[in-house]
Amino acid sequence: MGYEWQFAIILEYWPIFARGAITTLQITLLSSAIGLLIGLLVGVSRESSGIFVRSVTSVYVEMIRATPALVQIVWLYYCFPIIFGYQLSAMTSIIIALGIHSGAYVSEIVRAGINAVDTGQFLAAKSIGMNHFTALRRIILPQAGQKMIPPLINEFANLMKLTTLGSMIAVYELLQESNNLIATTYRPLEVYTFLAIFFFIITYPWIWLSQRLERRLKMRA
Repeated sequence: MGYEWQFAIILEYWPIFARGAITTLQITLLSSAIGLLIGLLVGVSRESSGIFVRSVTSVYVEMIRATPALVQIVWLYYCFPIIFGYQLSAMTSIIIALGIHSGAYVSEIVRAGINAVDTGQFLAAKSIGMNHFTALRRIILPQAGQKMIPPLINEFANLMKLTTLGSMIAVYELLQESNNLIATTYRPLEVYTFLAIFFFIITYPWIWLSQRLERRLKMRA
Protein backbone atom coordinates (compact mmCIF):
# COMPACT_ATOMS: atom_id res chain seq x y z
CA MET A 1 0.00 0.00 0.00
CA GLY A 2 1.49 3.35 -1.07
CA TYR A 3 2.02 6.27 1.27
CA GLU A 4 -0.65 8.95 1.08
CA TRP A 5 1.04 12.37 1.12
CA GLN A 6 -0.85 15.11 2.90
CA PHE A 7 0.94 18.38 2.21
CA ALA A 8 -2.22 20.26 3.16
CA ILE A 9 -0.99 20.20 6.76
CA ILE A 10 1.85 22.52 5.73
CA LEU A 11 -0.70 25.16 4.74
CA GLU A 12 -2.77 24.49 7.83
CA TYR A 13 0.20 25.00 10.18
CA TRP A 14 2.05 27.70 8.21
CA PRO A 15 2.22 30.12 11.21
CA ILE A 16 4.42 27.57 13.02
CA PHE A 17 6.86 27.52 10.11
CA ALA A 18 6.77 31.31 9.86
CA ARG A 19 7.62 31.59 13.57
CA GLY A 20 10.48 29.12 13.16
CA ALA A 21 11.76 30.95 10.07
CA ILE A 22 11.83 34.28 11.93
CA THR A 23 13.80 32.71 14.79
CA THR A 24 16.19 31.10 12.29
CA LEU A 25 16.73 34.46 10.61
CA GLN A 26 17.33 36.22 13.94
CA ILE A 27 19.94 33.64 14.98
CA THR A 28 21.65 33.83 11.58
CA LEU A 29 21.86 37.63 11.48
CA LEU A 30 22.99 38.13 15.08
CA SER A 31 25.55 35.31 15.08
CA SER A 32 26.84 36.56 11.70
CA ALA A 33 27.37 40.04 13.18
CA ILE A 34 29.29 38.55 16.13
CA GLY A 35 31.27 36.29 13.78
CA LEU A 36 32.20 39.21 11.52
CA LEU A 37 33.39 41.32 14.45
CA ILE A 38 35.45 38.50 15.97
CA GLY A 39 36.72 37.36 12.58
CA LEU A 40 37.92 40.80 11.56
CA LEU A 41 39.74 41.40 14.85
CA VAL A 42 41.29 37.92 14.96
CA GLY A 43 42.15 37.88 11.26
CA VAL A 44 44.01 41.18 11.49
CA SER A 45 45.64 40.18 14.79
CA ARG A 46 47.01 36.97 13.24
CA GLU A 47 48.94 39.15 10.81
CA SER A 48 50.46 41.31 13.54
CA SER A 49 54.12 41.14 14.48
CA GLY A 50 53.40 40.33 18.16
CA ILE A 51 54.12 36.68 18.93
CA PHE A 52 51.78 36.60 21.97
CA VAL A 53 48.83 38.01 20.01
CA ARG A 54 49.46 35.63 17.11
CA SER A 55 49.72 32.66 19.48
CA VAL A 56 46.49 33.44 21.38
CA THR A 57 44.46 34.02 18.22
CA SER A 58 45.92 30.90 16.58
CA VAL A 59 44.89 28.77 19.57
CA TYR A 60 41.36 30.18 19.38
CA VAL A 61 41.04 29.51 15.66
CA GLU A 62 42.43 25.98 15.81
CA MET A 63 40.37 25.02 18.88
CA ILE A 64 37.14 26.21 17.31
CA ARG A 65 37.86 24.60 13.94
CA ALA A 66 38.81 21.31 15.58
CA THR A 67 35.64 20.94 17.66
CA PRO A 68 32.07 20.45 16.39
CA ALA A 69 29.69 23.40 16.55
CA LEU A 70 27.20 21.24 18.44
CA VAL A 71 29.74 20.55 21.22
CA GLN A 72 30.46 24.30 21.49
CA ILE A 73 26.74 25.08 21.78
CA VAL A 74 26.11 22.38 24.38
CA TRP A 75 29.21 23.44 26.37
CA LEU A 76 28.10 27.08 26.48
CA TYR A 77 24.54 26.18 27.49
CA TYR A 78 25.27 23.48 30.09
CA CYS A 79 28.89 23.99 31.30
CA PHE A 80 29.14 27.80 31.33
CA PRO A 81 26.55 28.18 34.16
CA ILE A 82 28.32 25.57 36.30
CA ILE A 83 31.71 27.27 35.95
CA PHE A 84 30.67 30.92 36.01
CA GLY A 85 27.36 30.75 37.90
CA TYR A 86 25.33 32.51 35.21
CA GLN A 87 22.74 30.76 33.05
CA LEU A 88 22.38 32.04 29.50
CA SER A 89 19.04 31.52 27.78
CA ALA A 90 18.93 28.91 25.03
CA MET A 91 18.52 31.62 22.38
CA THR A 92 21.45 33.68 23.71
CA SER A 93 23.60 30.56 23.98
CA ILE A 94 23.21 29.52 20.35
CA ILE A 95 23.70 33.07 19.05
CA ILE A 96 26.94 33.51 21.00
CA ALA A 97 28.17 29.97 20.30
CA LEU A 98 27.55 30.24 16.56
CA GLY A 99 29.08 33.74 16.53
CA ILE A 100 32.26 32.43 18.18
CA HIS A 101 32.24 29.41 15.84
CA SER A 102 31.81 31.57 12.76
CA GLY A 103 34.45 34.06 13.96
CA ALA A 104 37.18 31.43 13.60
CA TYR A 105 36.26 30.76 9.97
CA VAL A 106 35.75 34.43 9.15
CA SER A 107 39.20 35.21 10.58
CA GLU A 108 40.73 32.76 8.11
CA ILE A 109 38.84 34.47 5.28
CA VAL A 110 40.16 37.86 6.45
CA ARG A 111 43.69 36.52 6.77
CA ALA A 112 43.56 34.97 3.30
CA GLY A 113 42.23 38.24 1.87
CA ILE A 114 45.07 40.24 3.44
CA ASN A 115 47.68 37.76 2.20
CA ALA A 116 46.23 37.96 -1.32
CA VAL A 117 47.20 41.65 -1.57
CA ASP A 118 50.66 42.28 -3.01
CA THR A 119 53.18 42.63 -0.15
CA GLY A 120 54.83 45.44 -2.09
CA GLN A 121 51.91 47.65 -1.10
CA PHE A 122 52.75 47.13 2.58
CA LEU A 123 56.33 48.14 1.88
CA ALA A 124 55.19 51.18 -0.09
CA ALA A 125 52.91 52.26 2.78
CA LYS A 126 55.74 51.89 5.30
CA SER A 127 58.07 53.85 3.07
CA ILE A 128 55.78 56.89 3.34
CA GLY A 129 55.60 56.60 7.13
CA MET A 130 52.44 54.55 7.75
CA ASN A 131 52.46 52.09 10.63
CA HIS A 132 51.17 48.50 10.22
CA PHE A 133 47.54 49.11 11.23
CA THR A 134 47.19 52.37 9.30
CA ALA A 135 48.43 50.59 6.17
CA LEU A 136 45.94 47.78 6.81
CA ARG A 137 43.01 50.16 7.31
CA ARG A 138 43.73 52.56 4.45
CA ILE A 139 45.35 50.40 1.78
CA ILE A 140 45.22 46.65 2.37
CA LEU A 141 41.73 45.97 3.76
CA PRO A 142 39.81 47.95 1.08
CA GLN A 143 41.47 45.78 -1.60
CA ALA A 144 41.24 42.56 0.41
CA GLY A 145 37.56 43.23 1.06
CA GLN A 146 36.63 42.47 -2.54
CA LYS A 147 38.26 39.04 -2.31
CA MET A 148 36.59 38.34 1.03
CA ILE A 149 33.01 38.92 -0.11
CA PRO A 150 32.32 35.55 -1.88
CA PRO A 151 33.62 33.35 0.98
CA LEU A 152 31.87 35.57 3.54
CA ILE A 153 28.55 35.05 1.76
CA ASN A 154 29.24 31.32 1.71
CA GLU A 155 29.95 31.41 5.44
CA PHE A 156 26.62 33.20 5.97
CA ALA A 157 24.82 30.36 4.14
CA ASN A 158 26.65 27.75 6.26
CA LEU A 159 25.67 29.59 9.42
CA MET A 160 22.02 29.54 8.35
CA LYS A 161 22.17 25.74 8.13
CA LEU A 162 23.92 25.47 11.50
CA THR A 163 20.96 27.17 13.20
CA THR A 164 19.20 23.78 13.18
CA LEU A 165 21.58 22.76 15.99
CA GLY A 166 19.50 25.01 18.23
CA SER A 167 16.92 22.22 18.42
CA MET A 168 19.36 20.35 20.72
CA ILE A 169 18.85 22.98 23.44
CA ALA A 170 15.17 23.63 22.62
CA VAL A 171 15.53 26.83 20.62
CA TYR A 172 12.35 27.20 18.59
CA GLU A 173 13.96 27.54 15.18
CA LEU A 174 12.70 25.74 12.08
CA LEU A 175 13.81 22.21 12.99
CA GLN A 176 12.52 22.40 16.57
CA GLU A 177 9.17 23.80 15.41
CA SER A 178 8.98 21.01 12.82
CA ASN A 179 9.68 18.35 15.45
CA ASN A 180 6.93 19.76 17.64
CA LEU A 181 4.55 19.76 14.70
CA ILE A 182 5.36 16.14 13.89
CA ALA A 183 4.57 15.18 17.49
CA THR A 184 1.11 16.63 16.92
CA THR A 185 0.33 15.57 13.33
CA TYR A 186 2.37 12.33 12.99
CA ARG A 187 3.33 13.39 9.44
CA PRO A 188 7.18 13.39 9.46
CA LEU A 189 7.56 12.78 5.72
CA GLU A 190 5.59 15.87 4.73
CA VAL A 191 7.12 18.09 7.42
CA TYR A 192 10.75 17.06 6.89
CA THR A 193 10.36 17.18 3.08
CA PHE A 194 8.97 20.69 3.29
CA LEU A 195 11.73 21.67 5.71
CA ALA A 196 14.43 20.43 3.30
CA ILE A 197 12.87 22.34 0.39
CA PHE A 198 12.47 25.47 2.51
CA PHE A 199 16.13 25.42 3.59
CA PHE A 200 17.19 24.94 -0.02
CA ILE A 201 15.10 27.96 -1.08
CA ILE A 202 16.54 30.28 1.59
CA THR A 203 20.13 29.00 1.39
CA TYR A 204 20.86 28.30 -2.27
CA PRO A 205 20.53 31.93 -3.48
CA TRP A 206 23.43 32.88 -1.17
CA ILE A 207 25.56 30.00 -2.47
CA TRP A 208 24.68 30.97 -6.06
CA LEU A 209 25.57 34.61 -5.38
CA SER A 210 28.89 33.59 -3.81
CA GLN A 211 29.79 31.47 -6.85
CA ARG A 212 28.83 34.24 -9.29
CA LEU A 213 30.93 36.85 -7.46
CA GLU A 214 33.87 34.46 -7.25
CA ARG A 215 33.75 33.83 -11.02
CA ARG A 216 33.47 37.54 -11.73
CA LEU A 217 36.46 38.36 -9.54
CA LYS A 218 38.51 35.67 -11.30
CA MET A 219 37.61 37.14 -14.70
CA ARG A 220 38.66 40.62 -13.56
CA ALA A 221 41.93 39.37 -12.06
